[in-house]
Amino acid sequence: MKMRFFAIAAFAAATVVAGTSALYAQGMTHSIWDGAYTNDQADKGKALFNDNCAKCHGGTLDGNDEIPALKGSHFMADWESQSVADLINRVHSTMPMDDPGKLSTPSATLVVAFLLQQNGLPAGSAELNDGSAATTRIDAVKPAGK
Repeated sequence: MKMRFFAIAAFAAATVVAGTSALYAQGMTHSIWDGAYTNDQADKGKALFNDNCAKCHGGTLDGNDEIPALKGSHFMADWESQSVADLINRVHSTMPMDDPGKLSTPSATLVVAFLLQQNGLPAGSAELNDGSAATTRIDAVKPAGK
């Protein structure tokens, strides 16, 4: 019985590893540390954040007892290995909490650019868009050589 349990557990672990590798192979080819947004986008995102998000998350993005912080190591760890598109989708579909979906996808993209900037991630020369967001992985720690 124990052998069967271990065999099933090993198979499940191998499936998870293979699935994760397949996700990377399917196109998350860039790290957020490559510079995935422009400073102009972050500036526009700041205004949208202040109008739509700061009332709950605070102007400093620190959150409070029930509202999560949107900067710092905990925030970055929560999004580790997910795509920037995943974060944009979360902002678009669930925020603001009192009016989910209020922010259009382009507006949510600008807010995410601001969040990335506030987390110390570098700006780049190309704008963040649907295509680049889908291929950009969030790495909490700067990869070697970046």
